[in-house]
Amino acid sequence: MTIAPSPTPATAPPAAPGAASCRWQASADETAAWAHAPVLAELTDQGVLAVEGADAVPFLQGQTTIDVTAIGPEGWQLGGYCTPKGRLLAIFQAWRQGTDIRLLLPAAIAPALQRRLAMFVLRAKAKIRDASSDWRALAVLGTGAAAVLEAIGIAPPAAGASTMLDGDERIVHLPGGVQCPERYLLLVRAERASHWRELLRDLPRVGPALWWWSQIDAAIPSVLPDTQELFVPQAVNLEVLGGVNFRKGCYPGQEIVARSQYLGKLRRRMFLAHAAGLGAGPDVYQDGSADPIGRIVLAAAAPRGGWDLLVECPTERAAQGHLHAGSADAPELQLRELPYALFDPTA
Repeated sequence: MTIAPSPTPATAPPAAPGAASCRWQASADETAAWAHAPVLAELTDQGVLAVEGADAVPFLQGQTTIDVTAIGPEGWQLGGYCTPKGRLLAIFQAWRQGTDIRLLLPAAIAPALQRRLAMFVLRAKAKIRDASSDWRALAVLGTGAAAVLEAIGIAPPAAGASTMLDGDERIVHLPGGVQCPERYLLLVRAERASHWRELLRDLPRVGPALWWWSQIDAAIPSVLPDTQELFVPQAVNLEVLGGVNFRKGCYPGQEIVARSQYLGKLRRRMFLAHAAGLGAGPDVYQDGSADPIGRIVLAAAAPRGGWDLLVECPTERAAQGHLHAGSADAPELQLRELPYALFDPTA
């Protein structure tokens, strides 16, 4: 069965200019399909940057928040790229292909990151190119996803790991949430995408909206054009997700990121929440505060009604409650427990 995916991103209610890019809403048919069986989500809004050349690894080692040298042939690594002020310009998922590195990230920010990285190549033997046309990202989501993969001869990797498939294609077992614990990502060559669609032909096909909702359910942040340069990595929990290495060498913003960690200045965090509705704006408010106190990181219409979202705000404000997303008069947020523990990776 094939379901025509809804346009994404979509909003309800209508969003103010600049606010829509972090909100998604799946169609009723897509939601109904996911409720009964795993679905195949075509991630048409994801892009791939290829960092190629003999110096690809050392170049990225000095540019990103992660230890690129530790990514093995079947490794899969969440990471970030910051401004010199320690603010995130991108969150990506990286994998290794020989001496090269591939970065999966929202297509909306891929060209800007490509240009930014190219500015710092200098004498390094590295080239950054847009490889989005070479790859297709397919996600298998929902209860029973592992069984579906096993039925077509794929042994699902352990949680958080990836496994090589044919050639340089791979499957990744992504972290899951309470509502969508089974999430797998297939990175396949564009010329073989029809082959994989045929293998998975019994799954309802949906657009990216349910994928983004599953990212929220798993409390995995992302950076989009409207949220670039707003968050330090710790404010969106990137360090507890393994996306920051505090023992590697320097990278843009490293001093500020490290100072925030070691001096105990982590006053802002990302929280998982649910609301009956959202206001049109991008900000988070608290009762009695005329000014916003935080920001919506991601939001998606929840399959069972209302909206699930990730919000960033001061930890003490979250503890006080009475938060509203999008406008001060929007329905109150119900904070939910994160699917992972917050801890200090440097302890």
